[in-house]
Amino acid sequence: MKGIRTAVAALALSQMPSFAFADADTDELYARAIKLMSESPLIDTHIDLPQIIRGLDRNPLSILPNLAASLPGHVDIPKMREGHLGGAFFTVWAPCADFVGQSYGPNFLGMTEGLRDSLEVLDIIKRMIEQHPNDLSYAYSSSSIKSAFHSGKIASLIGMEGTHLLGNSLSTVRLFAEMGVKYLTLTHTCHSSFAASNGGGGPVEASSHGPGLTEFGKELVGELNRLGVMVDLSHTSDQTTRDAIALSKAPVVWTHAGARAVQDHPRNVPDDILKLIGDGERKNSGIILSVFYPVFIGPTPETANVSRVADHIEHIASIVGRNHVGIASDFDGMYAGVHGLEDASKYPNLIVELLSRGWNDTEIYGVMGENLMRVMDQVDAVKQQMKDELPSTAIWERRNDLPANWGGPEQAYLPYEVRDLVNERIKHDEL
Repeated sequence: MKGIRTAVAALALSQMPSFAFADADTDELYARAIKLMSESPLIDTHIDLPQIIRGLDRNPLSILPNLAASLPGHVDIPKMREGHLGGAFFTVWAPCADFVGQSYGPNFLGMTEGLRDSLEVLDIIKRMIEQHPNDLSYAYSSSSIKSAFHSGKIASLIGMEGTHLLGNSLSTVRLFAEMGVKYLTLTHTCHSSFAASNGGGGPVEASSHGPGLTEFGKELVGELNRLGVMVDLSHTSDQTTRDAIALSKAPVVWTHAGARAVQDHPRNVPDDILKLIGDGERKNSGIILSVFYPVFIGPTPETANVSRVADHIEHIASIVGRNHVGIASDFDGMYAGVHGLEDASKYPNLIVELLSRGWNDTEIYGVMGENLMRVMDQVDAVKQQMKDELPSTAIWERRNDLPANWGGPEQAYLPYEVRDLVNERIKHDEL
């Protein structure tokens, strides 16, 4: 139980190379960081390991045994263990249409492979956890995270990045929730039938349905609240973000973002939106989890480092409070981490940096994972409050496949009375 973590921490300290740090004070901070990480889980809310697994072999599941030894990229089990990672959200993701030279069209009805691919990625995550039971333990709540952590395992959760994966359907999000998805990013780098995106960093063409949530997207936010799935605003346009905060009955999250005031990038959160988050009346009690992506951290990709990540965390905390910040690497979803946070073995360096800036133990527990688990509990509480509400019946208004015409030749597969209704409907639709 807890003794497993303590023993691992002691072993790490005994094996710590003497040349790793510049002075005795930093060595002492490292020892303190390892101790704190043995007592409370550090939870990373965005790891793209599944996309690496999917890209390494025509049969991605054949890669899974290698996770216990070594994988190219930022994350494998030895690296996570060396970095004392307590929990991770592994992401379900597939690219937007334009990324692969295709188009959704003005009504977002093109390219349906994303739904298929997302299911295959979800399968990778589930099989990955299943095949490494000594190191990974499936988790879906704060209590299951703590249970996994105190059993000496890495709590493994599932996030989903982008509504372009949903096939323009609320039915699919309900099923993904049943399969364990605990957050949904409202967009990726492309617009969807639900919401407008901030793009990938450069200029982005305006969405055909406006700058924020569509009416369909507003229904989605309500469904996510009802399902206990966290609303993730990491890639969304500023207007989508404001719309979602205004609508959500539960805390919102940014599962991998920085502060725009520190690094002016559209993927980072501006101060005026940060001011909507925190404690007190008329504020959303959500959380911003700080990313390690060099382009978002700055001041240049070449000079971005662990200290600069801490700058982002501290700036965000100066507005929202230290109990509304957390950690999100984006490992395996970027070309490189910042200096000092190059891969999943380096998490202690960030804790050392925050300790050196005067963060106390309670605040460190918070930024590592306690803040996130509080938000998860609040999201689950909203789900409980909404348990008697029926699912939304909303359908994307631009779909043209409903009502379904599945009657076969001359509607031969339909009961007579249904056939009569369908035939009458077709005549009216043609007028």
